[in-house]
Amino acid sequence: MLAPAAPARVAAHLLIALVCSLCFGWAAAGQREATEPAGRAALVVEVAPVSQGSVTEIVFADGNARAARREFLNFENEGRVAFLKSNDDGGPLREGDTVAGGELLAELDRRIDDAAAREARAALDTVRAALTNARAELERAKRLRDRQMLDQSRYDAVDTAYRQALAELRRAEARSDQATAGLTRLQLRAPFDGVVAFVNVREGDYVSPAMFDRSSDRSAVRTSPVVIIDPSSFEILVELPVVNGRRVRRGQTAYLLDAGTLAHVQEFGFDSLDEVESVDDLLVAGRVASVSPAVDPGSRSIRARVVTDEQVEGLSDGGYVTVWIETERRQDAVTVPIEALLSRGETTHAFVVDPETNLVERRTLSLGLSGEEGVEVTSGIAVGEVVVTKGRHRLATGMRVRPVSSTDENP
Repeated sequence: MLAPAAPARVAAHLLIALVCSLCFGWAAAGQREATEPAGRAALVVEVAPVSQGSVTEIVFADGNARAARREFLNFENEGRVAFLKSNDDGGPLREGDTVAGGELLAELDRRIDDAAAREARAALDTVRAALTNARAELERAKRLRDRQMLDQSRYDAVDTAYRQALAELRRAEARSDQATAGLTRLQLRAPFDGVVAFVNVREGDYVSPAMFDRSSDRSAVRTSPVVIIDPSSFEILVELPVVNGRRVRRGQTAYLLDAGTLAHVQEFGFDSLDEVESVDDLLVAGRVASVSPAVDPGSRSIRARVVTDEQVEGLSDGGYVTVWIETERRQDAVTVPIEALLSRGETTHAFVVDPETNLVERRTLSLGLSGEEGVEVTSGIAVGEVVVTKGRHRLATGMRVRPVSSTDENP
């Protein structure tokens, strides 16, 4: 938990993962070892101890949130909108209204289709009556045949007539079902319990399926008559550089923060937000649901999908989101501050201070995970030693320094 009085540390906490992902790309300028003339006064440098603890590697990304369930509702027929559901205030359906699964939201003028459906039902009733008569004739013919009062050819004719009436019933039922189905193509019904995200029609508007453009999400939300979302869970699609994407795995923990809140905290601090004491109060927990095994040929990136498992406040469909993915965590790691490291080519160094002589020694280090807690060192240094964090660019092995902790006041 971060203290409310430390807004500068908040920004560092949120953005340190991005810094750590740069793979220590320090510029070569200022990293040349200096030679120290004999008798020169010791340089004042800031130092920090080598510590041991957990280190977490973070991959940073941005993406757009969208409801995990979102439906673009579109009419299957063209026509004029004759009905639009009213909301609780008595007005027409609006964005933000809740709807129940199966509820009728909008309907086109159905007078012509109603007439066709009534005609089909009337025809079906006629065929059913004819079948009833044919069945009665067949039963009478069976009794006469059993008494040998009706020859076989006459019985076969009655049986054929009954079978033809039965087949006609099946055809009439199909025509009636088709007419009824035509009515459903004039309607928009909520596919699930949810919330209206967009309404792009009014009563009296003429609509056609051809008006719906799904070439992009932006076009779809503008041309779909009604868009319904389920706000109980969200997913965020992120595009990761290949080197980062290959470290991301399904099931890894992720933390989300909408861009508006992040910008507000960075500019005004936590004191401007009620009941917020640390960044933990703002982050939304999520997990990596999927990672593409392929690299996008256009952006040369790997796509990952992060999801939330419960309803959360602060996320909105289409909103811009900052994502931190925890790719690996190691306990009892030997760590140094990132400020202590110097890089030359593929080799990383740090200057270690001898506590007895205050002479510095350049050490070659092997690194492991990089996290906001520091950088893991797998060889080249030990817990309890002291490294230079400020003034390291002016040092060479054997130089004398006057170490000052970063928390002390400069003399």
